[in-house]
Amino acid sequence: MREESAKLKEITERTKSRLLTLTESQTVAKQYDDKWSLKEILGHLIDSAGNNHQRIVRMQEKPDIGTFKYTQPHWVAAQHYQKESWNDLVHTWYYANKHLAHVIEHINPGTLKNTCDTGDPQPTTLQSVVTGYVRHVEHHIDQIFSGADPRQRTKWKAL
Repeated sequence: MREESAKLKEITERTKSRLLTLTESQTVAKQYDDKWSLKEILGHLIDSAGNNHQRIVRMQEKPDIGTFKYTQPHWVAAQHYQKESWNDLVHTWYYANKHLAHVIEHINPGTLKNTCDTGDPQPTTLQSVVTGYVRHVEHHIDQIFSGADPRQRTKWKAL
């Protein structure tokens, strides 16, 4: 899991300063009423970090922790990310992922096959939770930068 931890650390370090260059007006704008703003996307990533932190820690405790799902739209709506400052959201996301990378780096390798029900057809292993989480972060960071400026879609990866 050291590779996944290093990748998450690299994403958060490389991305934080870039996120802080976005303006409040860029981050609250919605292209469509039924889609999330950049603030809401980053808020979703904060929620994902918190929920996956719980999964990762609990899945090391026993072979199957049972069901562990969360309703993403409810979490985003209930926390009113549109009304929170972009700067605060960026720092919350950064520190949540910095800590989560630390937790991932120290996962007990003997627990990687432990499972939980995340709503997929088959139980998800701890290893899949971690690799899926890192991919999920990359996907939404791409989405944030493409939403801020479509020409920036892949440029954030080169920074």
